[in-house]
Amino acid sequence: MKKLLTLAVAALMTLTLVGCGGSGSSESKLVVGTLEMNGDFVEGITNSNYDKDVRDLIHGYSPVVVDSDGVLQWQTTVLAEEPTGVENEDGTKTYTVKIKNDFKWNDGENITAKDYVLPIVLRSSKEWTALGGSGQADSLEGFEAYNEGKTDEFEAIKLIDDYTFSATIKAEKLPYYWDKSFVWVYPMPVHVIAKDVEFKTGEKGGVAIAKEDMANIATYIKDEYVKNPTVTCGAYKFISFQDKQVSLEKNENFIGDYRGELPKIDQIVIKTVNADKDVDTLIAGEVDIVNGVIEGEKIEKAEADDNIQTSVYARNGYGNMPIATYYGATKEVEVRHALAYLVDTTKIATAAMGSYGLPCYSDYGAAQKVYVDNKEWVNENLNKYAYSVEKANEELDKSSYRFEADGSTPFDAAKAGEDYLRYNDKGEVLTIAHCGSENNPISDNIKTQLLENAPKAGVKYESTITDFASLLDAYYSKGTGDVTYNVYNMAVGYSEVPDPEADNHSKWATNLGGYNSTGIADAELDKCIETIRACTTEEEYEAAGKEYQKRWNYLLPNIPTYTNNYYDFANKKVVGFKTTPFRNWANEICLYSID
Repeated sequence: MKKLLTLAVAALMTLTLVGCGGSGSSESKLVVGTLEMNGDFVEGITNSNYDKDVRDLIHGYSPVVVDSDGVLQWQTTVLAEEPTGVENEDGTKTYTVKIKNDFKWNDGENITAKDYVLPIVLRSSKEWTALGGSGQADSLEGFEAYNEGKTDEFEAIKLIDDYTFSATIKAEKLPYYWDKSFVWVYPMPVHVIAKDVEFKTGEKGGVAIAKEDMANIATYIKDEYVKNPTVTCGAYKFISFQDKQVSLEKNENFIGDYRGELPKIDQIVIKTVNADKDVDTLIAGEVDIVNGVIEGEKIEKAEADDNIQTSVYARNGYGNMPIATYYGATKEVEVRHALAYLVDTTKIATAAMGSYGLPCYSDYGAAQKVYVDNKEWVNENLNKYAYSVEKANEELDKSSYRFEADGSTPFDAAKAGEDYLRYNDKGEVLTIAHCGSENNPISDNIKTQLLENAPKAGVKYESTITDFASLLDAYYSKGTGDVTYNVYNMAVGYSEVPDPEADNHSKWATNLGGYNSTGIADAELDKCIETIRACTTEEEYEAAGKEYQKRWNYLLPNIPTYTNNYYDFANKKVVGFKTTPFRNWANEICLYSID
């Protein structure tokens, strides 16, 4: 899965991230630069990585975490005992989770099993999905009846006592390569967002909450708590989000990350900076950390400064041009192929990174095993879609847009130009509407290329450049009736569980909750995804991954533009600074201190 917990979606600089004032305070303070945040600081609302940094700082205590190598681990800091997975006679599997009884929310209230149960039940409810929320636990027993509103009871989730709960996985969803992740959940403060709500036990032993109560909880979270989550349990507590700046303070009740490390920095400020000037602000001392830098010029500038330290790692994601496979001309795979042939991804990577970019041809990043362990296979088996107007025209000649304006005369590629475009037999012109983000050299490069190249294949190209928040609103417009664009330019970062189902399975093709945002629907791809999920060994997983990548590379729900190494930079006063493909600065914050 991409950053949907996590999934994932980011803009131009993907995971890139005032100044410390002279207040005379002895408290330590860290200032981090970021691109523009939406201000949605609760999981399951939107999917910006910039908001996710805040979420990772203020929410915590999941029973499962990912370590620095990307391996799922039980978080013993909060668990009274290691969860057990019991295989039941009917083929289902039940994980029982028992948490410790002595850790608290930042307001001093005890954290209980109800706080873990609520987000699972909430995000699987009809009331939550009706508001566009994501995070549905559809692999758990009884999901469909509960999600469709046929019952108040979510059969899979049982509240055993004040500090113990269980979750039962459907038999047809097993085996599952990452089955620990079914109990990956950050608790929500019931005493704040569901005060006085009764947690009943249903006829099948599952948790049941009245529909009216669930609707009120969902509305409160989406309208109020998401923007002002002052009661949380992460290493830091939320203070404010004003003037594009988030202020956080150390949570004195935090008992430690998965290693038992406590936060050492008193205050964190995360502030929006100009993407073009992020390294300049770091060198000037206005921010202490800038992460996800990919541009060669900026990398060289930062590394030349003696006051700056560097952490380099392979990117767990890639830059791309997501395509609305459910809208307009890009419903046709031939049109998507042609669009890929009309953009020179080498130029896009160069525009962003100079010589630091790596080629990417399918749904993987530089840190993923399918690439790391199989580079030769990737090069030999995946279509690279190298720039070619000739191949673009060949693809379009196989599409419905193979006619002149009369809808019957075959299109002549030799005449292609702004005054001679392609049409289908309904007389509709082949139009590609692109939405890019402002102050973004990648958006500018794509626009420049397509303004020149699209007419050569008889394509009418339209471009809109807007702010990132508006771009995300447009990107998530699937199924709303407000769809305007065929293609965007963004990037993806994989979550700790790189399960492709939420991103590409047809079961989510019309979902409004942020899953499968391109709307791709293909039975063969579905089969590849299901095979990946059912793997039990690394060998099976590698083989299934190759088949998935081949099919995805043909369907092309987005155009991969580059992958790369990430360069994270910090002022040398940040002691212990280190990041990995799987744990960024926000995840590793408890290792840092200020000298």
